[in-house]
Amino acid sequence: MAAAAGSGPHLLGALGESAVEAGGSPRPLSPEEIAHRLQSTRRELSNRRKILLRNLPAESSSQEIHDLLKDFELKYCYVDKHKRTAFVTLLNGEQAQNAIRLFHQHSLRGKEISVQLQPTDALICITNLPPLYTLQEFEELVRPYGNVERHFLVYSEVTGYSKGYGFVEYMKKDSAAKARLDLLGKQLGGNVLFAQWMDANQITPELVHSKCLCVENLPIDCTVGDDLLQTFSTNYKPVFYQLAQDEDSSVGGFGVIEYETAEQAEEVQQGTDGLTIKEKRVHVSYCAPGAPGRSTLATLIAAQRMMKNNRKGLLPEPNAVQIMKSLNTPAMWQILLQHQMHGCANKLVLGAPMNVPHLVSSSVSPAFLHLNKVHQGSVFGNASNLLLQNLSHLHLAQLAKIENIQANSKPSLLGEPPAMLLQTMLGTGPLPQVATDIGNQGEPCNCK
Repeated sequence: MAAAAGSGPHLLGALGESAVEAGGSPRPLSPEEIAHRLQSTRRELSNRRKILLRNLPAESSSQEIHDLLKDFELKYCYVDKHKRTAFVTLLNGEQAQNAIRLFHQHSLRGKEISVQLQPTDALICITNLPPLYTLQEFEELVRPYGNVERHFLVYSEVTGYSKGYGFVEYMKKDSAAKARLDLLGKQLGGNVLFAQWMDANQITPELVHSKCLCVENLPIDCTVGDDLLQTFSTNYKPVFYQLAQDEDSSVGGFGVIEYETAEQAEEVQQGTDGLTIKEKRVHVSYCAPGAPGRSTLATLIAAQRMMKNNRKGLLPEPNAVQIMKSLNTPAMWQILLQHQMHGCANKLVLGAPMNVPHLVSSSVSPAFLHLNKVHQGSVFGNASNLLLQNLSHLHLAQLAKIENIQANSKPSLLGEPPAMLLQTMLGTGPLPQVATDIGNQGEPCNCK
């Protein structure tokens, strides 16, 4: 586990005078310290302890899998008899590799089984961490979102210090999704964090060191001209370089540069971070590894747009007409009218007899009445025709008059409608000035 990898004093020591020399530059680490940190990363990188067994014999049981893997320490075992597969978690990645080597294409009751590492969908990469961030601090950053399977920082093989990015794999995907959403755009030590999904198959000892750099805080009028290109190609020529250009010009001020090797990228990063370009001090950090520069740039642009839209994502905030159309379903009708039918069992009658409140009252906004001709009978049967037949139609053109109601509440990722608008339509807030031609008890009104 990652926590075990971070138990050494060199990895978990808090930042202090021992980590920084006079003047603010990090002190040089000893070769032993560097080797210790690199070894911890390699160990956690290969610590994939979940295996998948396929093509099991019919009616295989959990006990049969335990007997097969009796020389290993099983932490979890689940057998899907219908798909003839088994999901197994072992003690560590070394045991997983040994099990694969021993039992892949092994014959079990006459069936040749397949054993391989389980694919993971709960791995994220967090970049733009502070330069002297420790593994202990990284653990404290990612632990609150759920149970962690493994986590590690990527260290420079030259200096032994963090390269400013790390990986965390959670036990469950929803924990990873929550962490990614919350950490994207988070301010930490003057840096703005980025978090993105990663493919575990792309994170190998050869690929874990990034070849791409993100150059931030560029002047708005900056272009990829000879001067800028020369700054980042003094020693090595980039294989890709491009500034962020968004179609609506809402994203800019940064670019991505890709080099042929990770060693070249590291040398350029150390030499250019903090340079002044057109009176602005640029910040140069590592991008998440594995993807080429063009794909990395597209990912960063999408992340920047998401943050600039106040975490609403790419979907615009719906207007009133769109909201009403989304509510125009039998299931929603059933929810909205449930309290109106309280105590009525299966009898639906028009008017307000006994304990059935009248449908048209001050508690129900007229905005819902434009649905009276839609899906009648699909949920409530013929009785809904009797219930709704004398409710006048509210035109969408009239409904559109409340589109511009301003919201004070924060919208969600999918463009959650403003609270005031929903309150208006649900009858829990003040009604807008909309002519409905409906009387207090459903009868036509001759108001002028």
